[in-house]
Amino acid sequence: MKTKPACGPQRDPEFFEEIDKLFAKYPEAASRYAVSCLRLETVVLKIDFERQVGVSRVEDGRIITEFHDRDDDIVRLYRHTRCCQYVHGYECVRLCPIDE
Repeated sequence: MKTKPACGPQRDPEFFEEIDKLFAKYPEAASRYAVSCLRLETVVLKIDFERQVGVSRVEDGRIITEFHDRDDDIVRLYRHTRCCQYVHGYECVRLCPIDE
């Protein structure tokens, strides 16, 4: 029995065809974005993006993301950062340091 891929063009070919068209229409903007699968966050880690947000930092050449409740003090401290990952409806799901 073949298992359907969790994410990607093999799973949702029509969606990716439309994304390809959109990226072709806006090539400059397309170079700033990527489509990512949220399976690790939502299925494996069981992150609830309505309640939680990722807070990322760069440390020793790695990007480290920790998930916190949106009303935690740490999230309030990171309000000076910018959103670097959105989900449908433009909800911010990850905060990142401001570019230096």
